[in-house]
Amino acid sequence: MQAAATRSQFIIRSDHMGGEAFGRLFSNVFGNLYNDVAHVGSPLSIAGVYGRYEGVSFRRLSYRGDFTVEIPDLNDEITFVIPTAGQIIFNLPGATVGRPNVGLAVEKAQVRSMQIIDGHGQHGLSVRRALFTQRLSTLLGRPIVRTIRFEPQVDLSRAAFQGIKAIVAFATGAELDTLMNSSALMPARLQEMFVDAVLENWPHTYSEALRRPGPAIAPRHVRLAMEYIREHPHCLVSGTELAALSHVSLRALQEGFRRFMGTSIAAYQRQVRLERAHEAFRQGGPESVTQVALALGFSNVGRFCQYFQNAYGLSPQDVRNGLRSTTQNW
Repeated sequence: MQAAATRSQFIIRSDHMGGEAFGRLFSNVFGNLYNDVAHVGSPLSIAGVYGRYEGVSFRRLSYRGDFTVEIPDLNDEITFVIPTAGQIIFNLPGATVGRPNVGLAVEKAQVRSMQIIDGHGQHGLSVRRALFTQRLSTLLGRPIVRTIRFEPQVDLSRAAFQGIKAIVAFATGAELDTLMNSSALMPARLQEMFVDAVLENWPHTYSEALRRPGPAIAPRHVRLAMEYIREHPHCLVSGTELAALSHVSLRALQEGFRRFMGTSIAAYQRQVRLERAHEAFRQGGPESVTQVALALGFSNVGRFCQYFQNAYGLSPQDVRNGLRSTTQNW
């Protein structure tokens, strides 16, 4: 076990450890996340490194023995697996198999069990979706109104994935111990490195937006509609009304938004309202969450809070309180 005396332990290192011993140690260090999970199969051993810090876990592990793990209900995390040997099989609506030339991005909420085949080895990490959302909203300068989805299977022969593997290798290497023990900021920096590396290299629904140098110059009718929406964020104006204001057909306006803004009219309206709400909360004005939501045309405050959480990875109250992250140490 390696960790600084001034921080809670968060890395497990093992050259050889029985599966049950690994599970007990994991529970002692990180809590009982997997405490009630049943391990079914032949005796097994685990070697390697596992670490976890505020919504990010990373691992470089090898296994001996076949076994199946039933996964409990988890927070909204995405697991990325870069197999180095053997196979791992996730029980999803359709079986998903990872092998040395096939990397996997798996929505944990959809997994009921995973099967480790004897001799499997991997570099891997899991990241809470809220961390991706927070970072994307910062990089793009706008709320994230569509759920981020990663390509479920990738060809690991592509050079881009070697960068992610290299960061996992660094995080699980013995030289990291010295850095961890000498810098209280290192875990947070490591978290940011993982999030940025995945967003930059693993294909997802916002990859094109991140690569785009800037928004294309939209035609006049789209700009007119955009200006009206931004000047009247509280107005629940329909697409048909916006089209009439812009002197084009509804179909032409819808196509203009899709082509030049990469989103629908309704999604853009919600984006603008969430931006205004975020700014209001960030400035710490006297208005309550309910007042801000109603003023911006959200009739259901609970739904507004869910939209906001999904868009920024933080709740309205978190932003009001100036919190950077809602995640906790595990």
